[in-house]
Amino acid sequence: MSLFGTTGIRGDAKKFLTNQFCFDIGRVFAKFLDNHNLKGAVAVGMDSRESSERIKKSFFAGLWQEGRKIFDEGITPVPAINYILIADDSLAGSAMITGSHIRGDYNGIKFFAFKKEILKEYEKEIDNIYENVKGEIIFKEEAISAKKENRATDVYKKMLFDSADEPYKKRKVILDFGNGCQSKVMPGLLEEFGFEVIEKNNSLDPAKFIARDTEVEEEFKELQEDVKREKADFAISFDGDGDRVVFVDEKGNFVSGDYLGSLISKYGDTSIVITPINTSQVADHLGKPVIRTRVGSSQVVSKMEEKGANFGFEANGGGIFKDVMLSRDAGSTVIKILNLLKQNNKSLGELISTLPQFFRFRTKIDCPSELNSNILDKAKQEFRAIKIEEIDGLKIWKDESTWILFRPSSNAPEFRVFAEAKTKEEAEKLGKEGIDFVKKIAESVGN
Repeated sequence: MSLFGTTGIRGDAKKFLTNQFCFDIGRVFAKFLDNHNLKGAVAVGMDSRESSERIKKSFFAGLWQEGRKIFDEGITPVPAINYILIADDSLAGSAMITGSHIRGDYNGIKFFAFKKEILKEYEKEIDNIYENVKGEIIFKEEAISAKKENRATDVYKKMLFDSADEPYKKRKVILDFGNGCQSKVMPGLLEEFGFEVIEKNNSLDPAKFIARDTEVEEEFKELQEDVKREKADFAISFDGDGDRVVFVDEKGNFVSGDYLGSLISKYGDTSIVITPINTSQVADHLGKPVIRTRVGSSQVVSKMEEKGANFGFEANGGGIFKDVMLSRDAGSTVIKILNLLKQNNKSLGELISTLPQFFRFRTKIDCPSELNSNILDKAKQEFRAIKIEEIDGLKIWKDESTWILFRPSSNAPEFRVFAEAKTKEEAEKLGKEGIDFVKKIAESVGN
């Protein structure tokens, strides 16, 4: 069984990401770099959740055991940990201690090499190295020499500043960081652009870390009200590790990653749209070819490289820009949207209105992974379809503009259901019908 889920290695911070396991994985990553003749130091960052510091130190010990010099970048956004490889050719690789959006008592490790995130083709190699070294050396707590610095944050912020199409019109903007990593970068950056910035959830206290899913509108209701109360031009909200972003427009409407990515695709110079199976069909109405992938940023990156595309995006607000770096980058997504607002001389709401509107419903339940195949098989029989796609899970098209996707999670014992239609009521009705179907199967087995 692979250590990897959709993106990186993730699991329960105490039960799965033990000191011994993280030490072993540090050794594994060093050996992986050796296998590819990647010499030099490793830069490591982390998110602000409570377990990250402990996991980082154990991971350091494994790298140190294999003779690797370490740069400790502290709390910094995920894209900064990728970008430092581009800014400094002497580095062999980098890693981020992060659980992304998943619950706070879970965590994970994400790897970067070859100037991009580790793709699926290398995961089996890492799995095999782990099987050969796990438990070979017993972890011991000891002082590790790791140079503390802010270089990843600094070079990333400079890259974002240099890509901005300044000067911008002065705007009032609410920045919601989810008490996460982009609070190290974005406030100062937007203030340099001359914006009036209102900060929200900008603590890096681990006890205040917010684990939220950027695909779920309900998690941003308070921010929507903030925009209307403050009469802000828009709000920008990040996930905990800073590689996903969503917006709220001037009227308090939630702007999902599907629509941000579609805007950038429509007005940008990309000739082909690369996006996973679970994103909105709005991408199919841009007048450009669309290629769907399995869910996960590494899947999008692989397809971008295969097809020569220079942009790809996910429903969660993860934009991937070939001319910047081949991994999710919320910061570059923000800059691209700011540039589009300037170039089109429109408000965010006006710009979004140039796209067709569809409504999505998304939900999930806890579900033992051994039921996944059974659920997919029965859903295929139960739900009427004019078309079925099985790229990742089971996507059933009820008609030309209505679909439901049944997809088991790769990161946790959960089952997800997505639905989309031309009206909010249709999407919600279909989505609830789908999740009730999943619950019924899960409960019948449980009984």
